[in-house]
Amino acid sequence: MLPTQNNNTKIRKLEVFSEEKELQKFLEINFTESLKQMIRVTVKTIVKAEMEEFRREFSGKLYFNGTYLRNMVSSFGKVEDIPVPRFRQEANGFSPRALNVFEEEREKFQKLIEQMHLLGISQRKIKHLAQICFGIQVSTKKVGTIYKELAEREEININSKPLDDDFEYLILDGIWEKTKGYGWDNNRSVLLCALGIKPNGEKKIIGFSLERTEDTQTWKNLIGGIKQRGLAGKNLKLIIADDHQGIRNASEIIYPSIPIQLCIVHKMRNAIGRTKRKNLTAVAEDVKSIFQTNSKNEAMEKVKQVVKKWYMVEPKAMESLRFNIEYCFTYFSFPKELWRKIRTTNILDREFREFRRRMKVFDNTFQNPESGERYTNSIINYLNSYYPLKGGLHTNY
Repeated sequence: MLPTQNNNTKIRKLEVFSEEKELQKFLEINFTESLKQMIRVTVKTIVKAEMEEFRREFSGKLYFNGTYLRNMVSSFGKVEDIPVPRFRQEANGFSPRALNVFEEEREKFQKLIEQMHLLGISQRKIKHLAQICFGIQVSTKKVGTIYKELAEREEININSKPLDDDFEYLILDGIWEKTKGYGWDNNRSVLLCALGIKPNGEKKIIGFSLERTEDTQTWKNLIGGIKQRGLAGKNLKLIIADDHQGIRNASEIIYPSIPIQLCIVHKMRNAIGRTKRKNLTAVAEDVKSIFQTNSKNEAMEKVKQVVKKWYMVEPKAMESLRFNIEYCFTYFSFPKELWRKIRTTNILDREFREFRRRMKVFDNTFQNPESGERYTNSIINYLNSYYPLKGGLHTNY
């Protein structure tokens, strides 16, 4: 009967918890406190053992004189009031190795915050995780300060790295972001990016610029800087870009002999976006059919048919479709197996999606252009290191 009585006693004790969450929290707290107590005893024992060994080898006489209290941050939370033995006399040359755990844990904690920030975890979540996992309060300001230190430790800025001249494809595009604190119109700035792809499939963002406007001059500055750093363009086969006049103008100035492919997704999106709602589905189907053709001549003929069909009822959409349309068919001069990969800026768009997610960590708020560029540089460094493309354009990605 004894086991049954014990079980009944346990059940009665658990009945004091009105919810399962309360019970779980109770067990977690008690388990964590037990581990903290083990840490207290372990640190004290190891330090004392070190002191005993040192005392045996010490030339004079050393005596213990009680303990003093230390705190440390462990993986189980903040462990307070760890009793550390001490000598009565001054013991020159003695430094307990066990106490290094204090500095090591502190460094690990800061490194953890840095990595969480780079992974796109918000400052609020980092603060919450620090409370749960480490049992300590970390202010949002402290998290931001730690990340700022990380960003400032970048050894080489993206826009300062020398470049090889073995890139075959150059993808150019930009995204607009809210950037409070600049004092610019509408609190917006545009991030211009250049992504290069090598023959072995290696891809990386090789240049960026945070600008007030997107025009020929800003793109000329960015692309010109890339060329000065080593990408002369001897092996460059194609420039793939957003349907923006400034990109095309700047590319033709910096790399006049390199063909340009305007992104067909941007072209279709711009045309369909200018279509009335009642004609949206029909126009979208006709526009998409243009890029389902098998040759440039066939595509151009299809464009004429679509424009003739819709121009009277959708003039804005058709004007947008016709503008620079010949630059959307450059891909026809390349092997057919590459068409799907080289006629859009999708590769860079995927980077932008990840970039936007990480930008939300900072609430898109920069106090000055320098901080914006610093954070952007850190994010791009991370993307270049952990989001590589291997296998070239001839493989699926």
